[in-house]
Amino acid sequence: MTTLGFVLHPAHAESTTLFEMASAHLKASGCRSVQLLAPWDQQNPRITQNGAHSNELTEPRVDAVVSIGGDGTMLRAMACAHRQGVPALGVNLGQLGYLTEVEPNDMIAALASIIAGEFTIEERLALLAEFDTDEGVHRVISFNEVVVEREFSGHVIRGDVSLDGRQFLRYEADGLIIATPTGSTAYNLSARGPIVAPGLRAIILTPLSPHMLFDRSLVLDAEQRIGFRLDHGPNASVMVDGQVVHSLLPPGAVSIAAHPKPIRLIRVVDVPFYEVVKRKFRLSDPPSRTRGIVDA
Repeated sequence: MTTLGFVLHPAHAESTTLFEMASAHLKASGCRSVQLLAPWDQQNPRITQNGAHSNELTEPRVDAVVSIGGDGTMLRAMACAHRQGVPALGVNLGQLGYLTEVEPNDMIAALASIIAGEFTIEERLALLAEFDTDEGVHRVISFNEVVVEREFSGHVIRGDVSLDGRQFLRYEADGLIIATPTGSTAYNLSARGPIVAPGLRAIILTPLSPHMLFDRSLVLDAEQRIGFRLDHGPNASVMVDGQVVHSLLPPGAVSIAAHPKPIRLIRVVDVPFYEVVKRKFRLSDPPSRTRGIVDA
């Protein structure tokens, strides 16, 4: 029996309505639905099944995870899916929706495709950030980006970036973004970093408001390990997919590398990435250059 786990937007009434519709469809198809409550801490999910809340770390086993919300909700669904080694699908209730490819009106058709096995799997790079804490080495998985950023305005952070253990460059900036190709259209994009096709195995390093001559982004090999050691000055925050996970004090360091296990996304619609970019940015096709054509 196919079991789908659902992660809902916590404050969007339509997500609950759509979940009820999805549950009814799955039940009629001989399948099961389970609601997964993934709070904004991807490392400590709370689970609810059949309306019963639980603080246990053990999740019910599912065959796929479906997000109903925006990209933020999808990131939490991806965390649940990654833990269980199953693929994820996003139903878009947000605005841009780079991660959520299915619109609400198409949700039932998408679920039918999943049940019938009529879909493809797209693998995308995930990152693993590691840093020392009083309890030992802490590891956090990222699907969009890891950001080392100043904690207070009016200051810059100063530190050395290393690549595969070899010093590369000293940065003075408001912060640094280390992004996956999936995350290239998130914070990296707002910092004027490059848009990278999400299927590529690459890591993007983009400085935030650098106080230095070199202000360019770098697209690095996915096999490289990126290190950042805070030299001196103010503390920095380590954010993973928009959530602060650590406060970095000099001479603290964080290390980022590709996670050995990719995140797997369900694709039920064959839409090229460049078409998604055109739609999200409302880019129009160039006018036709054909002139002088008249009806026969």
